[in-house]
Amino acid sequence: MKVFQKINASWRKIRRRRRLKSVIRIETRDDLPRKLGAAIYIVGGEIPKWVVLECPCRCGERIDVNLMHARRPAWQLVTKYGKVTLQPSLWVPSEKCGSHFWVRESRIIWV
Repeated sequence: MKVFQKINASWRKIRRRRRLKSVIRIETRDDLPRKLGAAIYIVGGEIPKWVVLECPCRCGERIDVNLMHARRPAWQLVTKYGKVTLQPSLWVPSEKCGSHFWVRESRIIWV
C-alpha cells in the first residue's frame, strides 16, 4: 500500500501546473466556462471582486478567491504586464486535495 501512495504522490507532483497560461477578465461568475483549464479569471468590472481558477494540481477543484475587503478572508490582486499575483497563498483543504501554493506573476509556486 505504501508503494502505491508514493507512486500516487509522485504522479501528482509531475502533473502539477507550473504556470497559468492566460488572464481573462469577465463581468460575472455566470460568464465562467465549465472547464477553466490553465486560465485565471478576474471577475468584476473596474474593481474586481473575485478571481477564479482551477486547482493547479489538476484535481478539477474550482478555487474562488475573494478580493472584496468587506468580506473575510480577502486576497490582494496585482496585475502587471498581463500577469497576475495573488497575496497571500492559496490553500485547498486536505479533505479535497490539500494543495498549497502562491501565484506570482502567473507562475505557481508550490509550498
